[in-house]
Amino acid sequence: MNVVPYLIDSYQKLSIYKKPLIQMLVFLIGFLLASIIAKYDYRKYMGGAIPYLFALIAILSLLAVFIKKLITGKAVDRWLFGGSIQPLEFAKIALLIFLSYYIVRKGNLRQWKHLFWALLFPIITALLLLTQPDKGGAVFILLMTALMVYVGGVPKKAYLLILAVFFFFIYYILTSKGYVAERLSAWRDPFVDPEDSGYQIIQSLYALARGGIMGVGIGQGLQKLGPLPASDTDYVIAVVGEEMGFVGVFVIIILYAILVGRLLWYALMSKGHMEKLLLFGTAMNFAISFLWNLAMVSNLIPPKGIALPLVSYGSSNLFASLILLGIAQSVINHQERSLSSPLRTSPTPTILKHA
Repeated sequence: MNVVPYLIDSYQKLSIYKKPLIQMLVFLIGFLLASIIAKYDYRKYMGGAIPYLFALIAILSLLAVFIKKLITGKAVDRWLFGGSIQPLEFAKIALLIFLSYYIVRKGNLRQWKHLFWALLFPIITALLLLTQPDKGGAVFILLMTALMVYVGGVPKKAYLLILAVFFFFIYYILTSKGYVAERLSAWRDPFVDPEDSGYQIIQSLYALARGGIMGVGIGQGLQKLGPLPASDTDYVIAVVGEEMGFVGVFVIIILYAILVGRLLWYALMSKGHMEKLLLFGTAMNFAISFLWNLAMVSNLIPPKGIALPLVSYGSSNLFASLILLGIAQSVINHQERSLSSPLRTSPTPTILKHA
């Protein structure tokens, strides 16, 4: 069992500072870049061949992971350069930019050829994610796509077809064999195999139960010391629940509600369709990630790791989340400067200040 070293007893070991220092460095670089993007006119990278270039880079990065996986012979591989960069997180940014641009450029997706080309990029992305395999990431991409094309004005008949494909994809995942079947079995009853497939779920539920209303105290949790795998990434909210209780989890829920609510409010107040799509897509990225992670930790859905943006450890997710906030802030800044609307005189602080 891998045990997290106690900082006071192990302060001379430089290895214990690696993760927090990397996370802090990525945060500083990401926040700086997000601040630059927020001041930059987003329309300059939302035209011409740039959105297509983002999509191409995302596909090539996922293809590189697939080739790397074939060369190394690993059963699972989702990162470039070892375990440092996860292309899925940057594919989310490319998806947001590409769909927002393409839908507005075509006016709507009422023609089948326009809908086909709009869906081609996310479908290729989902297929490449399946080769890693990352079925949860593929579902996330398709769910984001379904929401954005719906807001973009796809016809009802076509949307029914999209939903049919989406649910077929979900059915394929749920009925597939191997580790997915084991996770589904563990989700239905984790105590059937408490030492293997159900172990992580049981430890997560135990952490939440042990925390109660007020928690056992910051730094006093036991699950992060080894019993709960991925306690700093996929299951970080369980650690928060153990140490800070329901109150701590509720505070995180409120913060996410403020962030997503503000993004949706600005999206509703936006005059341009592209602005609406950019802000709506950013809001859905954070909303889906948060709801997915919270439901997984409490065993409401089968366990499939989705990082909790701005909370979980992970340089790729943190960096991509900050970039998305920078893009959203750029849209808001432009509207405040150019549109005569309540946005212009609103004294509400910016998203980045709240994030």
